[in-house]
Amino acid sequence: MKPPTYECIYSKGNVRITVSPTCSPDALMLLTNTIYGTSGPRYQSISQESKIKDITHAHFFELTEDQTVVGTYCLSGRVVKIAEGTVDSFYGRLLAVNPSFAGKGYGSLLKREAVRFIERAVSQPHIFYSYLEESNSRSMRISNKENFTSIGLLEAIVFSRLYPKKDASVVQLQDEEFASLLPVLQETYKKYTLVHFDQVFYNQHYFVWKEKGKIIAGVQANPVSWRIVDMPGIGGKLIMHVLPHIPVLKQLINPVQHRFLALEALFVQPGYNHVVIPMLESVLHHFQVSSALYLLDTHSPLMKQLKESGKLGIMNSLKQHIHTHVMAKTNGISIGQLKQYPDQPIYTSAFDYT
Repeated sequence: MKPPTYECIYSKGNVRITVSPTCSPDALMLLTNTIYGTSGPRYQSISQESKIKDITHAHFFELTEDQTVVGTYCLSGRVVKIAEGTVDSFYGRLLAVNPSFAGKGYGSLLKREAVRFIERAVSQPHIFYSYLEESNSRSMRISNKENFTSIGLLEAIVFSRLYPKKDASVVQLQDEEFASLLPVLQETYKKYTLVHFDQVFYNQHYFVWKEKGKIIAGVQANPVSWRIVDMPGIGGKLIMHVLPHIPVLKQLINPVQHRFLALEALFVQPGYNHVVIPMLESVLHHFQVSSALYLLDTHSPLMKQLKESGKLGIMNSLKQHIHTHVMAKTNGISIGQLKQYPDQPIYTSAFDYT
């Protein structure tokens, strides 16, 4: 196997930025030690290494000072369905700068040069986008500085059960069934924008509810592990400092290693909304975890459906309502071509938001 190449795209004094299709060991170490978030929830990803290897069409940018990796950023390429056809897109993720080098503008420099590299290499039209928590003031400043615009708001739904039960109707989708389900998902999300199913069926973790051999509902569930450093608000304090010490409730969260599921591509056939909650509960049981996170557009019909179920569990009641912005920058295409109308929901990928 040939070693990865690192093309230099920026050099000034003792600072260099390189791009490569793979993440270097030094950048991986930086990401492993990074604590995400500012005034909102602050967490550290424990399951970073295995997931990084599965990022599609990745461009890893590294900033070095005196040959020491102090910053990293990744743009993941994919084709997304938008209001008017499809377009090449690049999802921004894993922006991290060593705290010892904070205040030098390296985060902004990394993002600017990464975007410029793609703009030079890829013909128009294309777009850049990312999910940024409203409370992450540093990343929001960097995005605004680089002419990214908020095109939608996302909100987290948390589904939890102390003792999740398995339902015999819920099974993992088999390899040979994947292709036949894609048209169903395409129909379900035909009114959404930024739709792509590149990471649906990731690790064969798509689960379906079947009745008499017919698929009634389904959802992708990705296991995730975080070390939670802090959560704001009264609910956050209860989650961090009270629940872990209550004998029955402590299994809902372990701040040192919180295991949960990230959800994506939920669908249900008309007239069967009642199977969604028991399906989600059965998926929790499968992975032996107590909660699942679903980041949804505030205008998504799924958001209304899940909230109105009234059966999400205690964790959703305690979480702070923090919005996440979908920040986008377009080249050769207008924002109006991305969204036909302001309330058009944006599709969210669990692989991207965790």
